[in-house]
Amino acid sequence: MKFEIVDTSVLQVFKIQIMELGGLADHYYLSQIPHLHNSLGWGANGLELRGLVKITLQEFERMERFMLVSKYNIAVNNCEHFANYVLHGINLSSQQYIWWKCLGAEVISLLQPVQNVRDNYNSFINQQIADVLNENLRQAKIDKANQARIEFWKSRGIDVG
Repeated sequence: MKFEIVDTSVLQVFKIQIMELGGLADHYYLSQIPHLHNSLGWGANGLELRGLVKITLQEFERMERFMLVSKYNIAVNNCEHFANYVLHGINLSSQQYIWWKCLGAEVISLLQPVQNVRDNYNSFINQQIADVLNENLRQAKIDKANQARIEFWKSRGIDVG
């Protein structure tokens, strides 16, 4: 899970029905294609980053800004607000104007646990740190295996270095 900074935006806003809610609500996310692989979203646990997401520097800055000031709330800071803000710079959700979705969102917001604003950013940073440490560990294992291979052949009089 990581970002690739690109010069031109390739992201689009997509949505899928949330079947756990009887299809009465939709989950919005950003991706190049209508698939959750390589996508960026927002939910009760904060940032939802899946795979490799190609993003412009401006979109990345908007994402960070949203994370720093917004606590997820299905009624006022939901996934559609996030997707529209990152892509267009406008914090907007069309779902708010459909009375039954608005009512459902209010009920869900009372029952749904969410992260606070500090946790949004901390979990994102922690994931980035974990990714770097895991990559460093993977590389160290490769280096150790390569060194063992070199030593094995060296002990048999063959120079593979």
